[in-house]
Amino acid sequence: MKIDFYLRFRTRFGQNLSMVGNTLSLGNFNEENALPLTFLNQDYWHASIEVDPQEHPVLEYHYIFSNEKGEVSKEGERARRIDLSKETAQHLFVEDTWNYAGLYENAFYTAPFKEIYLKHKTSPKVKKARHYTHIFKVKAPLLAAGECVCLVGAGASLMDWDLTNPILMERDGDWWTAKLGLYYAESPIAYKYGVYDIKRGTFVRFEDGDNRLLHIENVESSLTVLHDGFVRLPNNTWKGAGVAIPVFSLRSQASFGVGEFTDLKLLADWAAQTGLKMIQILPINDTSATFGWVDSYPYAAISAFALHPIYINLTKVAGKKYAQVLKPTLKKQKQLNALAEVDYEKVMHFKMELLRELYD
Repeated sequence: MKIDFYLRFRTRFGQNLSMVGNTLSLGNFNEENALPLTFLNQDYWHASIEVDPQEHPVLEYHYIFSNEKGEVSKEGERARRIDLSKETAQHLFVEDTWNYAGLYENAFYTAPFKEIYLKHKTSPKVKKARHYTHIFKVKAPLLAAGECVCLVGAGASLMDWDLTNPILMERDGDWWTAKLGLYYAESPIAYKYGVYDIKRGTFVRFEDGDNRLLHIENVESSLTVLHDGFVRLPNNTWKGAGVAIPVFSLRSQASFGVGEFTDLKLLADWAAQTGLKMIQILPINDTSATFGWVDSYPYAAISAFALHPIYINLTKVAGKKYAQVLKPTLKKQKQLNALAEVDYEKVMHFKMELLRELYD
């Protein structure tokens, strides 16, 4: 299968673009072997490869930019995937939009948003197209529950701008997709994405900005895939309050003179009850260099990986089997918990002694 890539990106003289992916021709994601793109015109850069779908049933790739000084920066898109095993076309045209890493919308595709805040997966039931010439793909992270992306445009294939019957798009990973057969459309085709309320069956709004334009390639047995970036919608509709606090301040009755890792669950429970959505804590890496009070500074870590032993909950470490080891320390625990401030040296001293005893 021959694949032609067209990347929308405006550059100045001396700037260059390349791409890497999961095939040998794309360097197997090794940036030193990236495939250079060729300047096509003021709007597009181009590259062409051939791929055996049996050897690479799924194509994954992203783009790299280098400026006049040779400084390299990567785009923010990491989810471009094309399932070649399901396509019978002999020639594939891929039209991509550069994803600036600093785009605000990229934040909504990080784990906290994908797995918690925006995990609703509303998707309409769409009729599967058996024959199609174009796959439209676009991102829209901030839709409300019950909403989906829709597509309308010029010509019968794009519903001739009929808002009562737009083309509904379905979820495919991070993307909203639609497969259409644009067999008799005149080039270029003007189109736009919009928002559709599935439950009410009503068109909500168009995306902002001018119409998008698609130039048709009249190539027999070809397929065009468009990665159209983000739907142009307001990116300030999600709001969330949170709390920033050091772990040592989370002291509870179950703690030993200082807030501990197990107290984070109490904080999370409280945050959930009060409607907070985020928790930020100070660094919790080990700072035990001198075992004195100067080690209490949380930004003086001796390791980028080791966690600070002062935050260990002794009861959890001892368990029922060695609970008797901690009984003589209950009075000291109450005394340390009653202090207005954390006595770093005393807490560290007692905890390390007990941890060594439990270890032995």
